[in-house]
Parts: sequence; C-alpha cells; structure tokens
Amino acid sequence: MYDREYGNKSYTLEPSGGLINSSLVMQDRETDSYWSIMRGKVLAGKLEGTKMVELPLGEKIKWKQWVKKHPETLVLSVDGREDAGPSYERYFSSAQGFRNQKANDTRLETKEPIFAFRYRETPYAIPLKSIEGGKVIAVGNAQIFFYRPVNAAIFYSTVAFISRDGAFKKQGKAWVHLPGNCRFNAEQKQFEGGEACPQRMAGFDTFWYNWSLNNPDTRLLTQTAKE
Repeated sequence: MYDREYGNKSYTLEPSGGLINSSLVMQDRETDSYWSIMRGKVLAGKLEGTKMVELPLGEKIKWKQWVKKHPETLVLSVDGREDAGPSYERYFSSAQGFRNQKANDTRLETKEPIFAFRYRETPYAIPLKSIEGGKVIAVGNAQIFFYRPVNAAIFYSTVAFISRDGAFKKQGKAWVHLPGNCRFNAEQKQFEGGEACPQRMAGFDTFWYNWSLNNPDTRLLTQTAKE
C-alpha cells in the first residue's frame, strides 16, 4: 500500500490499464502521471521521478476471515453478479508468470513466492518458505524480523519489523525484542507488552518474476538461492 499525498497534495489513483513486466501501473487523475507499484516511483508524466511512499498497512485476507471480522460488509455487484468465479486458480497453480512471462534472474524460480521490500533505496527479497515460524536477518546496521506461520497459505500476509537499537531473540516458543522485552503476538501480528516496541516495516508478498524484472539489482536474502 502506498501513500497518495505528495507535496501537500492528494492524488486520486486508479488503474491505468497498462502493465510493465506483468505488474500494475496506476495513473492519477490530477496530472495523468504513471505510478509503478513494483518500481516504487512515477515512471512518466508531470510527477516523473517521484518516489512513492510505501505504508506498512496492506494485508491479504480470505473472504471467510474478513466477513468474520466485518459481518456488515457489502459485496460489489458486477453486471448483477457477486461471484466472478475462481479467476486466479490457473494462475496460482501454474509455474509460469502472467502470459507465460519468466524471470530473467534465475537465482529463484519464476513463481517463487517472496517478501519484497526496500531498505535505504536498495531492493531486497526473501523467499516465503525461508521465514516460516520467524527469521532474523541483519541488513546493514539493522536487524529485520520476518514472520509467517509454518505452512501458511499463500494468502497470508508476511509481516516484518526492523530494529536498529535492539535484537530479536527466540525465547522458548516466543519471539521477543530486547532490551524492551516486547513479545511478538502472532495472531495480532505485532510486538506487545514492553517498552519502545518495534514497528512494522513496509513491504509486500509477491512472486519473484514480478519483483526481479522490475528491480534487477535486487539483493536476495537467503541461502536457498542458486549461486
């Protein structure tokens, strides 16, 4: 999820109808500039070069989980239908990307699910399978804690937390952040109960080909990647 306020102005973003390397490009109504969600910047138009501000708020969720939390939810009807069918089943089950596109970077398979993020303007990625149950990795002078449950469905959103003045440790079955003794609540997806608990870091789950084609200088945080 990205902010839509830049230079004290709010922009109305909507799909442009175009893709770049199989990833969505948005367009704002105010200036007709084109915003790439995978590159994190404006590619063309009056605002070209503007760096998009990512917000650590986006979350994927299944319908049954959403409606349990929000039973009053209304469903948008498209041409009188509320159920468009299993449109993405074939895509998720295929080893190929959208329209059979493949990753140029072969360190991971084309459709390897990853968590992607930027730190100090450098793009990073880590495979989802390597962070199940929690994983801590040092990036520069910071520690980053990644978490998703073991055997979590692809629809589960990965969370990540960054610390520059503390350490993430596993004590028994619980993850804690020291020295503030904040404990990670997996259900709520946040650290609680201590002092100065780390905040969630921006980033999102996607497929390797989507991210690497748009960010060819990606640093891969894993020992399972092909050398």
